[in-house]
Amino acid sequence: MPDYKGNAGHLMQHWTLCELLDIAQKKQTPGLSFIDAHAMAPLADKRRRANAAFDRARVCPPNERSVYQRAWHYLAPISGYPNSAAFVNRVWENHFSLLLCETDQSTIDELLPWVGGVRNLQMCTYAELFPGDWRGTINKEQVNHAAEGSPEGSVTLVSFDPDMYYPIPPANATNRNLYPDDLTQTLAALEIVNGGVIIQMSTYSRGRRNEAPQNEVIHSANEILTGGGFDPAVVVRLNGDMMSLIYARQVPYSWAAQLEDLPQRFTYWIAPLRRRRRR
Repeated sequence: MPDYKGNAGHLMQHWTLCELLDIAQKKQTPGLSFIDAHAMAPLADKRRRANAAFDRARVCPPNERSVYQRAWHYLAPISGYPNSAAFVNRVWENHFSLLLCETDQSTIDELLPWVGGVRNLQMCTYAELFPGDWRGTINKEQVNHAAEGSPEGSVTLVSFDPDMYYPIPPANATNRNLYPDDLTQTLAALEIVNGGVIIQMSTYSRGRRNEAPQNEVIHSANEILTGGGFDPAVVVRLNGDMMSLIYARQVPYSWAAQLEDLPQRFTYWIAPLRRRRRR
């Protein structure tokens, strides 16, 4: 059965995702095209290890729950953990489309019937799962096809959740990581997408041998994506190891204040969850 990390990195990634969705809805965005390069299972039920902050976030009282926690509690009230597409399906209330990529066969087996069910929803304009590495799927043709039925003024949101981003590919490069050429390919795929586009790249880095520290990751990603017309909107950091980089293109200026406020709000939200309980 598919497993999940159940750690503070998940809290950062999906809290940020749900806040982005909430911002877009409050700005009356009529539609969303969601593209996920690393789809994961719609509900993974095997947890790798315990994490105190994650557990506290799960049992948070109803009146203190964020948009993310309310969706999480609805999707997996007792055990297990949803993927990004499940959060999108729960939080987003307008027209939407899904383009999902996944390499693991057991996860694909879990995703296929779920995607089939989503495809039949009234507000869904397109939902497709592509088995295999995302590099063979996320191209100009597929991205535009996914957005074809979206209302005018819709937003495209692209999610990357690699193990790590390497500014300089190591000798043992694998498809589980992200590299500069991958960002260049993403720019080509998004070249003629109409409307606003947001990229969320959640990455892990400790700056050990062959691993780039966060400032090098940010510099490399900025250099490539700004060349494709994207603005570095904000960086949501968990610590020196984990962060979500948010890039925006043709997103209305009225979104700026809410996007810029995300790091401070995330720090405020997660701080009590990470404190040790007093004996």
